[in-house]
Amino acid sequence: MRNRTIARELAIQALYQLDLRGDQIKNEIDDFCKKSTEKEDIYKFAVLLVNGCRAHLTEIDEKISHVTEHWELRRMAIIDKNILRLGVHELLHRNDIPPKVSINEAIELAKKFSTKNSGTFVNGILDKIYTQYGNGKQKDSECTLFLRNMHKVEYGDADLHVHTNYSDGTLTPEEVVDEAVRLGVSTISITDHDTVYGVLSAYRYGQGKKIHIISGIELSAYLDPSEIHILGYFIDIGNVSLQEVLRQAHEDRLKRIYDMAEKLHKLNVNIDPQEIFTLAGKGSPGRMHVAEVIQKHGYCTTIVEAFAKYIGDRCPAYVPKKTITPQQAIKVINDAMGVAVLAHPGLTQRDHVIEELVQYGLQGIEVYYPTHSPQDIKRYLKIANKYNLAVTGGSDFHGERKRETSIAKVTVAGNMVDKLRQKCSFAGHG
Repeated sequence: MRNRTIARELAIQALYQLDLRGDQIKNEIDDFCKKSTEKEDIYKFAVLLVNGCRAHLTEIDEKISHVTEHWELRRMAIIDKNILRLGVHELLHRNDIPPKVSINEAIELAKKFSTKNSGTFVNGILDKIYTQYGNGKQKDSECTLFLRNMHKVEYGDADLHVHTNYSDGTLTPEEVVDEAVRLGVSTISITDHDTVYGVLSAYRYGQGKKIHIISGIELSAYLDPSEIHILGYFIDIGNVSLQEVLRQAHEDRLKRIYDMAEKLHKLNVNIDPQEIFTLAGKGSPGRMHVAEVIQKHGYCTTIVEAFAKYIGDRCPAYVPKKTITPQQAIKVINDAMGVAVLAHPGLTQRDHVIEELVQYGLQGIEVYYPTHSPQDIKRYLKIANKYNLAVTGGSDFHGERKRETSIAKVTVAGNMVDKLRQKCSFAGHG
């Protein structure tokens, strides 16, 4: 039996137990997979599949529900439901696996673990999902349609840097929209770290409300010796190249959590990676989640202290994300019909690389940011003028994890959003 087939069998057993007993046993899943095989590659692939399914569970269940007209998820046999979830995860988020292989493997799992008719049932559902969504991009997706119509919008005051619980924020996309409407903001951009799943949820929920949603993302890039974050605006969230980068980024984030936990252990800070994954839920696990767990167990009194003492840049437990370079981040945003913008340059303190980033295709710079001083703003306005960059700004809202920063703490005028959108048009995407 092939290693990946064995890994899938472990994954489906783990998913079954999680569905049956709930997320409280999440800490046991890693041990189960590790003890079930002597081969590390089998264990690692099984854990990747389980974490991938759980991270994208809402989206996966929506896809299944959409194509199963006469079957409600809650009425499906638990084993069939989780075989479908595993198959859908592979079809939409594992571009390294041929679709035919994913479907055939799911059929074999159904034959082995379920009833004699389950293989046919699973085959029919997965075939529908692949036909309709292909590699994760729904044909004529509503998000692509709304993106095409954005040039007619009067934006008003805009907060262009907002996070949801799909990355390291604490509010759902729907709660973010409600809060923005309550505060009277005309436009927001959902810019979660290395994921776009919050964008469509916010867009759907915002329909009919007095708010505009701009598709966005914050990509983590690495330029020795530390990270540089690149914001992307007006992106096509279904773009194939973007989805592949985000899939790899998610896997790298999972590995990074394990690596940071190992470094912390050597510093006598003992935290369980599974607790971090549970805290992250459907979001992208990152340092903010690690810091919160460190604080929870009493190793630090605040999240800020956790960063300063352990996991901040150049700190003893820091592990950089090395998924992509800034050049690659800029290219994938441009390829996804978007506008690439340098995030919070005052935090990064890498002004000397801006000219190089412009040569790669950078088209904007985040001038207005909560921690930028008047001197910072003056300097970055000058740089924006020098290189003909769009000027952006936003609160970098994270909810309860950054209580001092509310939505709309920093906004930019609608004409600045217009100029940002024009950069998209100038690149041949308008």
